[in-house]
Amino acid sequence: MTAVEWIISRFESGDMYNVEDVQFIKHQAMKMEKEQIVNAWETGAMTNYGDAKTYYDEIYGK
Repeated sequence: MTAVEWIISRFESGDMYNVEDVQFIKHQAMKMEKEQIVNAWETGAMTNYGDAKTYYDEIYGK
């Protein structure tokens, strides 16, 4: 499941009752997305860039 699919499922299931829930779920989704990007790089899907963490930080920020 991608980070986008995961966060949409959380919206659809009604898991977000207040601002704290939304912030927590947002941060979890961002963490998942970063892991997916790093994993894609490490498996060779993104060979035009240097190191995966540097790529992520430069493109998406920390």
